[in-house]
Amino acid sequence: MIPKSWRSLRRAACFAILTIFACLTIPVLAASDAAGAKTIFRKRCTACHTFGKGVKVGPDLKGVTERRTRDWLLRFIRSSSGTIQSGDPTATKLFREFKQERMPDWDDLSPEQIASILDYFALNGPEQKEPDERHAITATADELKMGRDLFHGSVRLTHGGRACDTCHSIGAGEPVRDGSLGPDLSSVYRRYQDRALTDYLKRPCFLRDPEVSTNHYLSPQESFALKAYMAQRAGLAIAAVVPPKETAGKTAPSNGTK
Repeated sequence: MIPKSWRSLRRAACFAILTIFACLTIPVLAASDAAGAKTIFRKRCTACHTFGKGVKVGPDLKGVTERRTRDWLLRFIRSSSGTIQSGDPTATKLFREFKQERMPDWDDLSPEQIASILDYFALNGPEQKEPDERHAITATADELKMGRDLFHGSVRLTHGGRACDTCHSIGAGEPVRDGSLGPDLSSVYRRYQDRALTDYLKRPCFLRDPEVSTNHYLSPQESFALKAYMAQRAGLAIAAVVPPKETAGKTAPSNGTK
């Protein structure tokens, strides 16, 4: 007879193992996979599909990974025509329901790319906003300071690009080493507004290394911080940036206050 305490311990161990297994089966997208899936979704899916906004030319894709198996979705995405011609009942029904509008065959996509798209759908990726898609008015004081530091080169950009002040100034009251090759950016937010400036910051000002060779410019968080800083310099009411105190030969200690 197994003691009651041992039976309880065994049940607890089994529960822990099942919990760990369940966590491991939840899809988790790496940042690069999520970016690739998002690009494919925007370029190839949104002309005919929505995600959570109802039927368009084709069915709404929200919940598609729950309605269909992964194997079926892989076959259908790579060759909807072949799946229909095979007599597959689900594919045939969809073909009839949607006025015989056949989905293009995306056989140039690898199984790994399609898997990342399906993971993106399973995590409701199309409904998630990137950090740079937030409105500038939501920036915190820390994010504004980050934008100032990135603009003036106090903090290096993740992908090694040059600081904005290499070519641009941003109004009076900022470091005198600001560049003059490009225009002053103190009013750029008022000219572009939030959405357009977000889109503009997704690409370099002009083609140059290292941004061209790495195919990167700003991380989404860097893009948001710079946008928020430029918005503040343009007069948008956001929490004030506290410029770092400069003392000869040492840095002022931080006490965590703003």
